[in-house]
Amino acid sequence: MVRASDKLIEQLKHEIFSGLLKPGDQLEEADLARRFGVSRTPIREAIRSMVDCGLLETRPRKGAMVRILTAKELNDLFEVAAELEGMACRLASDMLTQSDKKAIQAGLEQCRVAAKAADIPAYAAANLEFHSAIHKASGNAWLVDQLVQIQSRINVYRLMPYEVLGRLEKSFEEHREISEAIFDKNGLHANNLMRDHMMLQGSRLPSLLKALA
Repeated sequence: MVRASDKLIEQLKHEIFSGLLKPGDQLEEADLARRFGVSRTPIREAIRSMVDCGLLETRPRKGAMVRILTAKELNDLFEVAAELEGMACRLASDMLTQSDKKAIQAGLEQCRVAAKAADIPAYAAANLEFHSAIHKASGNAWLVDQLVQIQSRINVYRLMPYEVLGRLEKSFEEHREISEAIFDKNGLHANNLMRDHMMLQGSRLPSLLKALA
């Protein structure tokens, strides 16, 4: 039987990863109790669990909030993510199946449609589909597991550069170039393109984070 706190954790994770909850947003126990129709006990259990995994933090007189990482923490995370994402592209170019190619193309098309509509939430979801399709295409379950873990830390921050005018279109073009390199079996080029794509996102974040301090 699924516990109420587990359901709450999954819902809050979804809201963080989709950008509905942003770094610095506060979580009031009373509000969550009303929203989810549960007592404060599972809410407190969920908050403790999410504090332990680094998605939330607690501050005196402010309670729980979506954790704001430092610029150094973000840079370190994006460096690791860039290397792992690049590796996934390199492996995908060697291991690519027809079904994997279709999944990557489907994620890319979702990105194109969302970028054209300037729909940031839709683009955020499409972005995850695109990257996840590449992860799966790598054929390396250990790598996929590591990417899932690191994405749980950075996904909320990946949304922030999308607010910059023209970034959705630029991100889509980068995705298109990455996918073409994978399809052309040019693993090293795909690796480098993905690393640059990830670090470009990371390089924009310190200035954006100043608004959250």
